[in-house]
Amino acid sequence: MDEPEKQARIQRITERVAERLKQEWPQGKTHINDIEEMAERIGREVMHEITREVLPEQTEPKPGNQSTCACGALARYRGHHALELVTRHGRLRVRRPYYHCGRCGKGHCPLDEAWGLGPGNTTPAVQDLVAGLAALLAYVQLPTVLRRVGSPVRLGVKTMEQITQAVGERIERATPRGPAPSGRPIAAAVDGVMVPTRAGYREARCGVIYEPEWNPARTPAAEAELRKEYLGTLTERDPFMAAVCRRVELRRPDPTQTVGALGDGAAWIWEGYAAHLPHRVEILDFYHALEHVSIAGAAMHGEGSAEAAAWRKRMKKNLLRYGPGTLLRSLRAWQTASEAAAEVRRQQLGYFERNAHRMNYPTYLKRGLPIGSGAVEGACKHLVADRFKGAGMRWNPATAEPVLHLRAALLTHPNLDLRPYAGTA
Repeated sequence: MDEPEKQARIQRITERVAERLKQEWPQGKTHINDIEEMAERIGREVMHEITREVLPEQTEPKPGNQSTCACGALARYRGHHALELVTRHGRLRVRRPYYHCGRCGKGHCPLDEAWGLGPGNTTPAVQDLVAGLAALLAYVQLPTVLRRVGSPVRLGVKTMEQITQAVGERIERATPRGPAPSGRPIAAAVDGVMVPTRAGYREARCGVIYEPEWNPARTPAAEAELRKEYLGTLTERDPFMAAVCRRVELRRPDPTQTVGALGDGAAWIWEGYAAHLPHRVEILDFYHALEHVSIAGAAMHGEGSAEAAAWRKRMKKNLLRYGPGTLLRSLRAWQTASEAAAEVRRQQLGYFERNAHRMNYPTYLKRGLPIGSGAVEGACKHLVADRFKGAGMRWNPATAEPVLHLRAALLTHPNLDLRPYAGTA
C-alpha cells in the first residue's frame, strides 16, 4: 500500500468515527451508565473499523501467484475465497488468496495458517480469550460470561471446547519455562487426586515446585514470592515424575544444590524421586505422619480418649524437636491387648520404620526446607478439583489432559499470552 492509499483509509476511519460521535454524543444531563455504554459501543466499532481497513492489504496473492502445498508441489493461485473471521471485536468478512495443487488435487489458503486461525475461524486473540476462560470455567458457562463482560464474541460451546483442546495440546508439547533460578531453597511436592471420568474415577497426578517460606502471609504478594510452578497429568506416573524432576533441575543451576522432595508416603512418589532427582532430601509430609500417629494413639489408648490426645500431642512435640526416635520406641514397646490392636501396631510401626529417614523434621526446619505438603494439597485443589470436579462432570481422559496442561500453565504464569499457542489442533 502506498502512502496516499494509507492516508485515505485513515481519513475514512476518522470520518466514520467522527460521524458516530456526533450521532451518539449525549445532550444535556446523562447518566453514567449511558455514557459507559456509548463509550464501549463506539470503542468496539472503532476497533472493528480499523481491522476492516487494515486487513485487505494483507491479503494480496504471493509473488508469482504460487504457494508451496503440503505435498511439496507448487500450488497455483485460483482467486480469493471469502471467510467470516471471528475477531475480538466481532465478525468480519474477509477474502484471502486460494491456491490449488495440481499434483494432489487439494487447495489451501496460506493466510489461515499464517494468521493462526483456529476452530470456528477464530483469531489468536479470540483463542486466547476463550482458552483462558475455559481453564477457569465449565464450557457451558462461557457464552454467558462473554455476554456478561460485553464481548461481541459469539461461538458455540463445542467450538470453544475445540479451541481449548487445541491450545492445551500445544502447551503440552511446548510447556512454558518456569521461574528462573533465584538461588533460594527449592522444594518439590507430588500427590494424587481422583477425577471423575466416563469410565469411573481416575487418579490425576499433581506436582508443584516452589521456594518455601516459613509461615508465609495469605496474600497475593506473599503467594507470588513462593514462585510456584504447577504440573499435572492423567497419564503414567513415571513420565510425570521425570517431568517434575526435569523442571526442578532447570531451577537449580548448581546440580548439587539440595532440594526438599516431599511426599505422603506413597511408594510411587519415592521411587520417582529416586529415579530422576539426585541430591534431594526426602521429607515425609508432617501432617500425613500425624494422621498415622492418631491412628496408633486411638488403638493404643482408646479412640477419643484423653490419653490418646495426650499421647498424640507428646509425639507431635517430639517429632518437631527430636525427630522419629521417641515415636518408634513407643510403638516398639507397645504391648497390644487384642488382635486388632496388634494389626494396627504392625501397620503403623512398619509405616514409620520405612519412613524414619524422611522424618528428621528439626534438621529440615533449620535448613529452611518445608515439612508439610500444603503446597501440593493446594495444587490438587486449584489445579484439579476446582475445574474437573464440578457437579455432574464426567471427563474423557483424552480431552481432560490438554485442559490440565493449560490450567497448570496459567496457574504458573497467570498473565501468560496464549496467542503463540493458537491455531488448528
